[in-house]
Amino acid sequence: MLNLEIEYPKKPSKYSQQEWEARVNLAACYRLTDYYGWTSTVYNHITLRVPDTDTFLINGFGLNYNEICASNLVLVDLDGNKLSDDDFPINKAGFIIHSAIHQARPKDLHCVMHSHEVNSQTLAASKSKLIPLTQEGCQLYERVGYHEFNGIVLNDEEKEKLINAIGNEKHTLLMRNHGLITAGPTAAWAFIRHQHFIRNAEVQLKLMASNAEMSIISDNILKHTREQFEGGSAQAGAKVRHPEWPAFWRLLDKLDEKWKH
Repeated sequence: MLNLEIEYPKKPSKYSQQEWEARVNLAACYRLTDYYGWTSTVYNHITLRVPDTDTFLINGFGLNYNEICASNLVLVDLDGNKLSDDDFPINKAGFIIHSAIHQARPKDLHCVMHSHEVNSQTLAASKSKLIPLTQEGCQLYERVGYHEFNGIVLNDEEKEKLINAIGNEKHTLLMRNHGLITAGPTAAWAFIRHQHFIRNAEVQLKLMASNAEMSIISDNILKHTREQFEGGSAQAGAKVRHPEWPAFWRLLDKLDEKWKH
């Protein structure tokens, strides 16, 4: 019988249980991002805070996403100090973007995911905003901020602009002429929001290209459906909060079980 819940591999002695579980969940994000083709070779970044600490995990700069596993993620603090014993460098732009959100939203946005996926990047290169057009896209209603392009994010002054764009209620940023950020309390939340944004963006772009009349969802239905997702009733009957997350793990195990070691 298939296991519909998560089972973590045995923890190496050098990690706390909290850090190990964070490493495994973040490694899943990287491998799934590779599986769906959202990668830009060694660029872009996904981070996850180690619970109850001011540290987070990030990819070593230079690794392909299909080379990332739980044990080779890099641990850093909010000041950019490396705390893990490895030789991997850290992408400066990645640290600035992610540390800004981790510092600004320490209670609810623990995983921050950034990609240059083509549909979201196409929408980011337009002057359009995301229009929630799909059932899953409804959860993005009033949850998307917009960040204007100022070049590669290599300056700490950009942090304040990112923080202002995401505010206190949003969990997603469309970075103009750049890419997509989604965030959430767990790796599952951040990844699934990324997936749903991309699907809605693809639908929106196809409708824009075809000049077909869009079926616009009313604000009250958008809010109601968003609350179904955020409150959990959208997963009614499931054994776990995000039933797709264990399903993703089973998929990754079939591809390469080394991802969670």
